[in-house]
Amino acid sequence: MGQARTICLVGHSGTGKTALTAALLARAGTKEQITLDASQEEKERGHTLDMGFGAFQADGVSITLLDTPGGDEFIEEMYKGIPVADLTVLVVNAEKAVEVVTERAWEISGGAKRPTIVLVNLMDKENANFDKAVADLRNHFEGKLVPVQMPIRAGGAFTGMVDLVSNRLVDFADKAKKEIPADITDEVEMARGALLEEVATADDELMMKFLDEAPISESEVARALVKGIAAGAIVPVLCSSVTEGKGLDQLLKAFVGYVAPRAGDAGAPCRVVAFNLASDPYLGRLSFVRVLEGTIQEGKGLVDVVSGAKVDVRDLYALEGTKQKRVPQAGPGEIVAIAKAEHIALGATLGVSQGGEAFPMLEFPRPVFSRTIVPKSQADVDKMGAALKEIAATKATIVVERDPVTKELTLHGMGDVHVSVFIERLKNRYNVSLETRQPRIPYKETIRKKAEAKYRHKKQTGGRGQFGEVWLRIEPYKGEGGFKFVDEIKGASIPNQYVPGVEKGILEALEQGSLAKFPVTEVLVAVFDGSFHPVDSSELAFKLAARGAFREAFDNAEPCLLEPIMSVRVRVPEDHMGDIISDMNGRRGRILGMEPAGKTTVVVAEAPLAELLNYALDLKSRTQGRATFRMDFARYQQVPGNIQEKVVAQAQAEQE
Repeated sequence: MGQARTICLVGHSGTGKTALTAALLARAGTKEQITLDASQEEKERGHTLDMGFGAFQADGVSITLLDTPGGDEFIEEMYKGIPVADLTVLVVNAEKAVEVVTERAWEISGGAKRPTIVLVNLMDKENANFDKAVADLRNHFEGKLVPVQMPIRAGGAFTGMVDLVSNRLVDFADKAKKEIPADITDEVEMARGALLEEVATADDELMMKFLDEAPISESEVARALVKGIAAGAIVPVLCSSVTEGKGLDQLLKAFVGYVAPRAGDAGAPCRVVAFNLASDPYLGRLSFVRVLEGTIQEGKGLVDVVSGAKVDVRDLYALEGTKQKRVPQAGPGEIVAIAKAEHIALGATLGVSQGGEAFPMLEFPRPVFSRTIVPKSQADVDKMGAALKEIAATKATIVVERDPVTKELTLHGMGDVHVSVFIERLKNRYNVSLETRQPRIPYKETIRKKAEAKYRHKKQTGGRGQFGEVWLRIEPYKGEGGFKFVDEIKGASIPNQYVPGVEKGILEALEQGSLAKFPVTEVLVAVFDGSFHPVDSSELAFKLAARGAFREAFDNAEPCLLEPIMSVRVRVPEDHMGDIISDMNGRRGRILGMEPAGKTTVVVAEAPLAELLNYALDLKSRTQGRATFRMDFARYQQVPGNIQEKVVAQAQAEQE
């Protein structure tokens, strides 16, 4: 079945994914120091924050583990790892089973019919209950969750298990003991019968034997499991205690025996997918790729199959334990890192020519939490740009942009912890210190009625003077671009060469309205009359006159504030529906509808951005992290009068 496996470990924080990675590496005989959660931020917080890697050999098979964070704000790493894995291992807590990130992980693994197994870990804990955990999983998730092991506990300890595939006892204290205890034979027979019934559905020949009650061998069960797992039709459930080293041999057996690697033709032209980007203090930018087909080689360039951008493959590194080692090439199924290739985009497929087939990565979650970032010193200003660019390039859920309205530099992420981690990383790695604050709302200003004004700009300074007079009309405008300039001059009251100056003056005036100094939009401006001086008139004079005329007309056209309205989709468990709807109404929101989504409901709504700045934190608190949401800009809408008064008063106070 091939000699390379990529296994992605997912699950809620605290279920033991990183400990499992370290334990499997140690069990495989990794000699050098096993270094996981190596960043300063991970060491200080005691949690995985970035994707971790570990590679080892087991029974002649090369296995690469992808260790992903269990925090709900760091789920980007799951979205990177699951698509390129041959198998996803959903690790759950034997005392709690389904937690917040368990639900998110299942949705894109087993729930999406990708090859998945569930590992019920922490079986050594006092309140560990395998049967209850399986029942909880089945209650929450659709799919055939089938135990292939039956744990044995005695005196509160995890003492062994029955391998239901081979129908043999595994006694952790006495490995020579193979006979199943008489007091559990009936329970084992029932559990194995359930397993055989489920796996038989993946193999017609096996189904006939099952219906005929003919003996079914271990190899036949294993073969059916391979087919069922590959199709996403069967999700085996295993058990372990990583801290006690129990169940690990059986898990490795599953990695080797039950996983069918994706077919990849070694003789085909090279094609790889860049699923993870990282910065190494010694090697610089590392682009981790899975070889889909063909052979990637040092010295042979590739191109982005979509953009056509060229990539030089100069330094190639494979994984050995948790370290990198230089290699000349890699074949199908292998995970390697391309060093010093700065322009590889996250998720890009690289091949020998543009136009090749792109690998289908998952769509990443969009950032839902924002903070304005301000450098603490001039030294931080000088270093900030390059540091922010480097971090944002490696993370899909970290976006840095300057707001075109408020001119603030904004860092977008998945929550307050997520943003805080990357602020810390900027300090630790790049010595850039930033302060954060809540972003200003990018209000805009507009008018509600027509108005006219004239303005004469006249200035005499001893030599040639300045003269320009502009008459203009402004009115509400809903057309494309939010602004329209109309030249209605007749009879050359303003010569043609000065009309561009008029338009420039108006465009300058649009940059700041008179209410709160926000940009002006949704206006039509028509210049219909004016006067000029044959000597003193100039484009500059008419620009200044037009700016003055616009401001006077704007003040007489019932100006008002506009605020951004966001389209919001909240995915929420049914038991929190009422609370979420009530809360949205309290945010000046409008419920547009509800859509069923499995055992959850998507609430579709619209609400002002001003009411959603901390929604990511509030939603997490209200639903214990079980609800998720995304929001997109919908349109600008007039601000209610009482709120406009507060915004204008605040803006005036800041200007003073």
